Amino acid sequence: MKKYCIFILICLEILMFISLSAEVAVPYLKEYLWSYPSTISKAATAPFSWDKDDYLKAGGVLLMGGILYLEDDNLRELYQRNSPELVDDVSMVFEVFGNAKYMYPVLGILTLSGYGFKSDKTVETGLLSIKSAVLAQGLTSGLKIITQRPRPEAEKGKEFWSTGSFSFHNDSFPSAHSALVWSLAPIFAEQYKEDKWVPPLSYALAILTSYSRLNDDKHWTSDVFIGSIIGYLSAKLVLKDTPRLTFNYEPDLSGIRFCYEF
Repeated sequence: MKKYCIFILICLEILMFISLSAEVAVPYLKEYLWSYPSTISKAATAPFSWDKDDYLKAGGVLLMGGILYLEDDNLRELYQRNSPELVDDVSMVFEVFGNAKYMYPVLGILTLSGYGFKSDKTVETGLLSIKSAVLAQGLTSGLKIITQRPRPEAEKGKEFWSTGSFSFHNDSFPSAHSALVWSLAPIFAEQYKEDKWVPPLSYALAILTSYSRLNDDKHWTSDVFIGSIIGYLSAKLVLKDTPRLTFNYEPDLSGIRFCYEF
């Protein structure tokens, strides 16, 4: 199901814009949709324009990922040994926030409800969230296929390609749940930063959702770490590189007009 996710989301967005108004100005719609390949291109070429500090940060992330990889077995044993039934029950709740089959429809409904209730910020938040989630999930899906890492519960080792053969079940690295929830947390934290409780709640949900994957033995720690980094960076890039679509309602014209800004 995951491999059809991006296609379904793009179709959803097209249908969503059609349903919003027959008078949507095409140039603005094109700007938003074009921002997808534009952002991907900028992300792919970003290392060529990094400075020393950027390379140090990237090196730090890789170093931390490597350390966690070496300790994955020990960390897994720690989680499983200290996992009371209450924690298992709580993990089931937070797992939902990183589950694509629940969150994508929620984001679509959020965006449409913003239009229905005439909330510019809600519509914009929905569009930013959809883009961030799609980009993060696209990258994680590709890495899952390339790295072929078995999940810890499969008991086939933590190494990449440890089974010696290709399988869509060897999809542990990186964690898609972590990538998804972390691709949304910075969006909501930024969009609603004037509400002091939203940023901490957003990041708390991201942390607990990520931990649920470790508690449920679905991922190694390094999977969750890299997935979280992918999601976080996706959100930050989307916030920086996406034209903002501001909806101005025109009752007399029976429609809406768009303004946008970078």
